[in-house]
Amino acid sequence: MFGIHRPVKKEAMKYGDLPFTLLRSSRKTVALQLNAAGELIVRAPHGITNDEITRILQSRLPWILEKREAIRKANADTDLPESHYFDGALFPLHNGRVILRLVEDPAAHNYTVTLQEGYQGMELRLRGNSLSPDVCKMLVARWGRKYAGDWFRDRVDAWAARIGVTYRSLYIKETRTRWGSCSSIGNINLHWKLIMLSDRLSDYVIVHELCHRIEMNHSKAFWKMVEAQIPDYEERRKELRAIEKKVLNW
Repeated sequence: MFGIHRPVKKEAMKYGDLPFTLLRSSRKTVALQLNAAGELIVRAPHGITNDEITRILQSRLPWILEKREAIRKANADTDLPESHYFDGALFPLHNGRVILRLVEDPAAHNYTVTLQEGYQGMELRLRGNSLSPDVCKMLVARWGRKYAGDWFRDRVDAWAARIGVTYRSLYIKETRTRWGSCSSIGNINLHWKLIMLSDRLSDYVIVHELCHRIEMNHSKAFWKMVEAQIPDYEERRKELRAIEKKVLNW
């Protein structure tokens, strides 16, 4: 006999001064999670009472506060976004140094972003009638998605042929915590900010996701596939983890 599947129920709640999101589902246990922004998420079975959830939160409160403070400090250590978007700033394209050049043009009716040779080297030139840090951030992200799509398609195709797999589509996205993913239907998703990394690190991400076309997990068999293509993958993985917060918060 098949059971009745109940949909996930989402509620915004508070325990004292602590706000949290309660997700009720068909799971059997209670799990506490703090996301990258330090927000508390409580995953619980449908049948558990609010009093039971309160008791669990009370018993885990020291852990919650300690974890939240650690996330707050980690986030505070990253550079503020506006510190990256001014005339003469350095944009780390392929882990190199491209000069961000802002050209204010009061008569401009639209914005343009071009990568071109300048007097001091390669420049990422932004032109428009109002180039505030927020506008510059938006323009660079829009340009970065297009550039990443063009840059990574050939690399993904080459690695897919080398590994012996196929994929359905390549999507360039911006997520808060993930460099890439592979969906169950074969779509490869890559973060556009991979263009800020060296090719050796972005290649590791590409190979990682393509290996999921055969092993949709992180089993020993999966890591053996990755190692067959990138023998020093563990070193690259450590390098990526060491810089990912700074780059993803760029």
